[in-house]
Amino acid sequence: MSENNKNRYFGRSALKNSTLNLAVIAMLTALLVVLALYCTIKTQALKITLDFIPVMIAAKLYGAKGAGLVAGMGDIIGYICHPTGAWFPPITLTAVITGVVFGLMLKDNSLKTTKDKLKALFSVVIAQFGISAFITPLWLNMLYGTSYGTFFITRIPQIAIMTAVQLIFIPVMVKIIDGAGIKKKIMNN
Repeated sequence: MSENNKNRYFGRSALKNSTLNLAVIAMLTALLVVLALYCTIKTQALKITLDFIPVMIAAKLYGAKGAGLVAGMGDIIGYICHPTGAWFPPITLTAVITGVVFGLMLKDNSLKTTKDKLKALFSVVIAQFGISAFITPLWLNMLYGTSYGTFFITRIPQIAIMTAVQLIFIPVMVKIIDGAGIKKKIMNN
């Protein structure tokens, strides 16, 4: 990968240590924690949440580094604010990987071309059908000792619902960020 592509996708120039960028990352992380704690429908077998929105915003603004940072810090701070069981670092790593996937696919993505729309779709498919369907049940199996198949099967309704929710919210979020010129305002300071 060339140096320009590395900078574009991993946000080297976009995630410089300016006060504004640090404040935006901190606010997105705080928003993620609030959404995870208070805007979640959770039953024994189902968890529907909007906590992916700050990660997607960070992905659009800062790329893979910013989205991974928001997802990872949000997971750790969310655990500190509301611990449920033992903290398990692989689950935090999974959150970071999900953020990186969104960052790679949504950075500089305006959803105007078919290719851009497919990249957004691909990010949701990887996040839901790759990470949420297979990797997260593996960690939960290791953590709680129940069968992998049970966790996988019980997650199918959640994955289907979250895929639809994310596919609805990505275009809305992209339109708001592009329409309001948020990225230009942040990056010019």
